[in-house]
Amino acid sequence: MSRRRATIPRRLGRALAGSKAAAALISFYIWLVARTTRWIVTGRAGWDALAAKPEGFVCTTWHGRLFMSPTIAPPDKRAVAMISASRDGDLIAAIVGRWGVAAVRGSSHDHAKHKAKGGAEAYVAAARELSRNGALIAITPDGPRGPRMRAQAGVAQLAFSQRAPVIAVGFSVRWGRHLASWDRFLLPLPFGRGAMVYSEPRLPPEDKSPQALARFRQALEDDLNEVTNRADDLCGRPHVLPAAAGLA
Repeated sequence: MSRRRATIPRRLGRALAGSKAAAALISFYIWLVARTTRWIVTGRAGWDALAAKPEGFVCTTWHGRLFMSPTIAPPDKRAVAMISASRDGDLIAAIVGRWGVAAVRGSSHDHAKHKAKGGAEAYVAAARELSRNGALIAITPDGPRGPRMRAQAGVAQLAFSQRAPVIAVGFSVRWGRHLASWDRFLLPLPFGRGAMVYSEPRLPPEDKSPQALARFRQALEDDLNEVTNRADDLCGRPHVLPAAAGLA
């Protein structure tokens, strides 16, 4: 199996990881795009309703569309992002921290290196944030290694265990480029047109069977692909296709 390219090119990632200056520069660029883009926002009523409640909820965004995600954190609710325990994750954690978003760090099992990377600890921390702090938990369910636009089971299990609703958020822009990375990361350009699309909140089923959990995971994946495709349609951008099912 060929090695996939990282979202942040390897040499650039090594140079930037842990750099406060890099986090500040990228945060400024996110702010610039957010302020200068003419946004179309659809489906946000459910998001606003959940943000106003004391209970926590889960937000999902594909890894390739996480660039603008710090900007949607509710100002009056604790927001926590699940971020991989990797070099790229160091930089991402520093960036979201500048937007007031906390981080729990951990990755799913690294099959290539046959070792765990703190995923269980991150799951427990996220569950605690939901139950004790009523936090918004932000998750990229295909991260950090893919397959692209295929939801891993963790997000469904977390919402299922805590009875937390899930909202999918997709963004797109008219002006921008997809990087040559496994997730086809979308890097937006400022002074253009963009779209932010929110799904209706999806509640975990009462049925606690493995079959119900599998159906719930698939529904979360479908929700996220739907809002992402809808955002692309609003911006006149071709859809990015999910990776083949089962591709590691």
